[in-house]
Amino acid sequence: MSLYKSALVIALGLSLTASAGDSIPRSPRMVIRNFINPDSLPLMNLKIVPIPILTSSPETGVRFGGALEYFFNAKEKRDQSEARGSYMHGQLTYSTKGQFEMKGSWQVFSKGERFVFRGSAGYTTFSDRFWGLGNQTLPENNYYSQDYSRIFLESRTYRLLRNQWYVGLKLDYSNTYNVNVDKPLDPVSAAVPGILGSKSLGLGPAVLYEGRDYPFSARKGSFAEVYFTHSFPISGDQYEFDTWFVDLRKYYPLGKENTLAFQFATQNSTGNIPLREMPRMGGALLMRGYFTGRYRDQSYTAAQAEFRYHIWRWVYGAAFASAGVVDQSISRYQLDQTRYAGGLGLRFLVNKKNRMFVRVDYARNSTSGGAYYLRLHEAF
Repeated sequence: MSLYKSALVIALGLSLTASAGDSIPRSPRMVIRNFINPDSLPLMNLKIVPIPILTSSPETGVRFGGALEYFFNAKEKRDQSEARGSYMHGQLTYSTKGQFEMKGSWQVFSKGERFVFRGSAGYTTFSDRFWGLGNQTLPENNYYSQDYSRIFLESRTYRLLRNQWYVGLKLDYSNTYNVNVDKPLDPVSAAVPGILGSKSLGLGPAVLYEGRDYPFSARKGSFAEVYFTHSFPISGDQYEFDTWFVDLRKYYPLGKENTLAFQFATQNSTGNIPLREMPRMGGALLMRGYFTGRYRDQSYTAAQAEFRYHIWRWVYGAAFASAGVVDQSISRYQLDQTRYAGGLGLRFLVNKKNRMFVRVDYARNSTSGGAYYLRLHEAF
């Protein structure tokens, strides 16, 4: 299977100057020699990180553009105590096939960590692949190629209850339109809800436990997020469905620099679910190595483990493995339909204060092929 082949060049820009209240020892000065000094780079605690992007794939052709990450810690005025690290991410890309993406994402801890805001939003014109639903799909190279436009918003707003437990509201909006398919759909594929476009608006309660020491790259602690949304039909569409999601993570420190991390996640939907709102296997976070949506259905469950280890100064490594399954519901899962993936990666520390890394991963899957990924932050 021909998957993403990425050639990305990382360039680290100047960060905001340190405040007058920084403690001793001070961070290294923002000068060229320190950007190329392995001992100085992670200590500068970069707050603004620009990343030029250059990627190539069969779906997009050559895609180029840039991403910008801003990192900060909200402070209490009375005692200058800091919340855990927050970030805001913005990305603009364009491809030789005329595909454009404008996207933002965020995870923000307010002063005193009384509120947590998580989410993403954007507009994209994109190419996707569709092999069918469930486990009996089209052959690997016989997929439908689809071009479409999409506007989306996915937001969770949390209020602290006590002891790192939060309760909040989940909001989803998705509008997929201008869908073009490269060849006539067979009768089964043509009957898939929303294959030629859909709109949905979802609302529901959400619960968060944020017990990680570092949200970007935890060394110890636990994380849990559970939400339920009911999506309503809007603008004449008839797509009404429910979705519930569970994400559990645990981190164990091994010595001073190494970490063993685990994640379990499940997403399940019922009702009249449009294609692009269905749970999907694959991507840069969970089941790395699979094209996003290679397998999709109303229910998807996966788990992964990752060993993160120190190599040299500001360079770290990672070895990871995952397993996942899709079907119409959890009760229909079959062991022989489990898919597997795994790989290796490198991590480059660019903000020691908040343990923020640039990661480069290569993963293989148990079906066919693999994929490269370059991202900021750990996968989980």
